[in-house]
Amino acid sequence: MNRIFNFHILARLVLVIAMIFTFFIAPHQAIASERRPVIPANGQPILSGNMHGTDWIAASKDSKQAYCEEAFAGFRGSAAQSYIISHNIQSMSASGLCDRMDQYFSLEDYIDERLGSAAAIAPILFADTPLGTKY
Repeated sequence: MNRIFNFHILARLVLVIAMIFTFFIAPHQAIASERRPVIPANGQPILSGNMHGTDWIAASKDSKQAYCEEAFAGFRGSAAQSYIISHNIQSMSASGLCDRMDQYFSLEDYIDERLGSAAAIAPILFADTPLGTKY
């Protein structure tokens, strides 16, 4: 019985040492803080979540793609995304998000919406429509 007790104490001591070692070795920055903003090519304007659908329509493909990469990273990191079970949303990429936003802003009712809202709503709203669909 004494051997088992000593083994448990030793196992816990090794576990505590491993946890302390991991704490000091691991980087102290959060993974999200290491992200670099995506800059569109050829000096194209940078889109932000506060801009509107009219800005989206007028933007170049590079600007749209840069915005979608950032918005997609935010979408994948959100807690709400984990509750969505649609295969079309789970398998979506940044370019798929751009296509969904194109679909969203092709409807006149949504043209004055902000890009941030569209990035959150469009993937869900158009989850089952074929890519490239315009209305």
